[in-house]
Amino acid sequence: MKKIYAALTAAAIMSTCLCTSAFAAPLKNYDVGKFAIDAGITFPSSLKGGNYKMSKSDSSYYGATVGIGKNMALNYQWDKYKGSDGDLTAQQFNLMYKVLPNVSAYAGWLGADADMAFGKKKNTAHAGLQAHFDIPLLFTVWGNVGVGTKSKAYEIGISKPLFNNIDLNLSYYDGKFEDVLDGDQEVRAKGVQMGVTVKF
Repeated sequence: MKKIYAALTAAAIMSTCLCTSAFAAPLKNYDVGKFAIDAGITFPSSLKGGNYKMSKSDSSYYGATVGIGKNMALNYQWDKYKGSDGDLTAQQFNLMYKVLPNVSAYAGWLGADADMAFGKKKNTAHAGLQAHFDIPLLFTVWGNVGVGTKSKAYEIGISKPLFNNIDLNLSYYDGKFEDVLDGDQEVRAKGVQMGVTVKF
């Protein structure tokens, strides 16, 4: 049975590399009272609005996941992608359900606000999968893929425990936010994220 879980988890993580909301190291325990707080910085390798590529600028993110029991959790994520000629803020609220010990499905709302020339706000419903696989004594490999009515994103990363309840995270993300510029144009942000997750 463990081999089946490992295979399904690996397949979910690999799918994040093939599909195009960012999460940090996942909360593994959804029992009532368990929660995690995430915070960090991003190093955008690319921020593109429509056909115009903007000079990149370091950005930030934070979030929280709270276990509510019965294999369910609530998640909030805030991301700011900064560029020289504007930025994009994305927020999301999700209900997560653990379908396997290492795999969670989620659904929720994502709001994108493009603060740039001809930018606008756009709300979208979205859903996705989050998975993690522990490599004993080394680190945890994790991934996330989400698809919405006006958004597509994936992230894949690793986390390394620093202490019993603090993880160091490093990941690569790629997100598309559609129809946030006049003319139904999209904003796309991609790059490297680094931060910490504190779990209680």
